[in-house]
Amino acid sequence: MAFIDLAKAFDTVNRSALWTIFQKIGCPDKFVNILRLLHDDMMATVLDSNGSQSDPFKVESGVKQGCVIAPTLFSIFIAMILHLVDGKLPTGVEIIYRTDGKLFNLNKLKAKTNNITTSVIELQYADDNVVCAHSEEDLQATLNTFAEAYKKLGLSLNIEKTKVLFQQAPAHPSAKPGIQLNGVTLENVDHFRFLGSHLSTKVNLDTEIQHRLSSASAAFFHMKQRVFDDRDIRRETKVLVYKAIPLPTLLYACEMWTVYRRHTQLLERFYQRCLRKILQISWEDRRTNVSVLEEAKTTSIEAMLLRHQLRWTEGHVVRMLDHHLPKQLIYSELKNGKWNVGGQE
Repeated sequence: MAFIDLAKAFDTVNRSALWTIFQKIGCPDKFVNILRLLHDDMMATVLDSNGSQSDPFKVESGVKQGCVIAPTLFSIFIAMILHLVDGKLPTGVEIIYRTDGKLFNLNKLKAKTNNITTSVIELQYADDNVVCAHSEEDLQATLNTFAEAYKKLGLSLNIEKTKVLFQQAPAHPSAKPGIQLNGVTLENVDHFRFLGSHLSTKVNLDTEIQHRLSSASAAFFHMKQRVFDDRDIRRETKVLVYKAIPLPTLLYACEMWTVYRRHTQLLERFYQRCLRKILQISWEDRRTNVSVLEEAKTTSIEAMLLRHQLRWTEGHVVRMLDHHLPKQLIYSELKNGKWNVGGQE
C-alpha cells in the first residue's frame, strides 16, 4: 500500500475548477456565485515572530482556513478525484464477503455461491489517502493514475512524505518494491501513522500500543501539577478529568484493535499507575487492583476494550447497509492466500 501526501492541499485548491465542479453537480448558479464572492479579492498578511505585519497580498487559490464551509468545499473538490480515476484503476486487494450469516461464521465464505467479491483500492479521508494493490505493478499503475488525476485538479504530491508499506507473505519473502513517482523512488517503511493510528508490517499492535502509552503519559503528566496534584480539587473530579483526556488518548481507535494478553497488561499497568497517583495510593498500602478500581468507581481496561468494540461492531457496523465498506470488511476474508498455522500466505 502507498500513503499519498498532498502538498498544501487546502491552500492550493484551484478555485476555477471548484466552481466548475459545483456547476457540474447541479448546484444553482446563485449559490455558486455566493461562494465565489466569499473568496474573490481575498487578502492576507503575514505576522512574524517579532509581531511585525507584512503588507496585504492577494490570495487567489485555496479555500479559507478556519471557515466553517471550507471542509465541505474541499471534500467536494477532492471527491472529484474518484470520478477522474473511475474505471482506470487495476484490481486492488480483493475480498470475499457475505452478510447473511453470523459475524464470525467464516465457513460460509467457503461456499461456491452467494459470496460477493469486491476490491479495496483506495481509502480516503479529507486529504489523507492510501491506495492498496496486490502486486508491485498494480500499485505503480494505481499511483500513476492518482497522480495524473491530482495534477488535473491543480494539486501536487509531496513525494518526500509519500511512503510505501510492503506486506510480504511470510512463506514467500521477496525484495521491497521500487515504486516511483516523477522518477523518484518512494521510501519503503515498516510502519506508518495514518489517521492517528500506526500500521505495521508486523501485523500486530506493538508499535501502536507503545505510541498510545507515550501519548497518554504525556497527556497525564501535562495535567499532573495543575489538576492531579492539586489538593483543592476533589478526587472524584480528578478521576473525571482523567477519563476525559488521558484515558481517551490511551484508547484511541481501540475499536479496531486485536489485542493479545501482553498488550492488555501494558495498558492495565499504566491505567493502574495513574489511578493510584490520583487517589494517592502507594505500594506500601498493599491495595489490590480491584479495590483501586472500586474506589475510583471505574472498570478495568479489558472491560473498556470489550465495551468499545462491542458498541462499535454491534451498534454501528452490523447495522450499516451492505454496500458500506466497514461492514463488508468485517464479514469478509481475503480472496487470495490461505491461512496456515502461525501465519498467512
